[in-house]
Amino acid sequence: MVSVMPFDRRWQAGVAPVHRISALVLGFAACAPTISPPAPPAEPGPIAKMHVTPAAAGGRQIMVGEMCPQVAAGRPAVQPLIMRTVQWSDNAGEVAATVERGSVPRFVVYGTDGGRAGVFDTMGLVDIAPAVTVASGAYAGASPCSYALTAKPADGSLATRADDPRCAAITASCGLAVAAIEAPDEPPEVADYATGGACVAGDQLAVDIDGDGRVESFPLADVLDGIRGPAQEWVAAQTASAACKPQFQIYDIKLVAPPETGTIPDPKSTVMMDVLGVVDLDGDGRKELVLALRFATVRSIVVYSAIDTPLRLTMVGEAASLPR
Repeated sequence: MVSVMPFDRRWQAGVAPVHRISALVLGFAACAPTISPPAPPAEPGPIAKMHVTPAAAGGRQIMVGEMCPQVAAGRPAVQPLIMRTVQWSDNAGEVAATVERGSVPRFVVYGTDGGRAGVFDTMGLVDIAPAVTVASGAYAGASPCSYALTAKPADGSLATRADDPRCAAITASCGLAVAAIEAPDEPPEVADYATGGACVAGDQLAVDIDGDGRVESFPLADVLDGIRGPAQEWVAAQTASAACKPQFQIYDIKLVAPPETGTIPDPKSTVMMDVLGVVDLDGDGRKELVLALRFATVRSIVVYSAIDTPLRLTMVGEAASLPR
């Protein structure tokens, strides 16, 4: 027996006679509804898709996160973002479960110069806000916004690193953290990852992806796709850009989302990009780019990897960072 409620349309309208059903069918056939695709968003919005990208055979199993010194009630914590096992994944549930199993016991935290600023030993997961989970633990080292000093401080101190105030203002003193994924009963690994640099030359981001001394140049306009999100692929330009000095981190690269045809670009569509690191995460000899894209309503961490060739970068993961 099928029960109906007083607010059910079948209860209100009853069952239509056969001739009325036929008339309705003919009417709909003569005047089919028009379906229009939804209009594109007025400005970049929150991340809505999960990415799972096959990884090359072999290579390191790693997790990428962002370490913030005071994010967990004044204590350091790492926000786990993207991982690589047999495939790249930014599935938040899988990433959190890997941390919870004790498979990422130690993160290496990088400074602004690409050198190791410190290490973070993971204790477990903790919720710092509704639907916001981070890895809690202990951090030993300098600020992620620090760089190595090449000369002794003028004040006579024994300091070996100094802080970059611009980094602190833009990243809230947070920095790139990378951990090896390993068996929970193994001693924590402190792996060395080959780092590199990038620089902006004109309208291109120049970076030596494979370390052969030749620079690949990626048009800045192509890092965003037609719906104002990170492009799935980022292809190098045919001509290399002018020479520039590479750096491990770069801040405030201005991107303008492609406007709709026949419209004037909306200032709210502007996206700022920061290069958080140029580092060979998977150990294949080609550098990955870890970027922060600052949209109007969200800050997104994106990892690009040269899976097949240094001339084509594939987005292998994207995750929203902690609110700034």
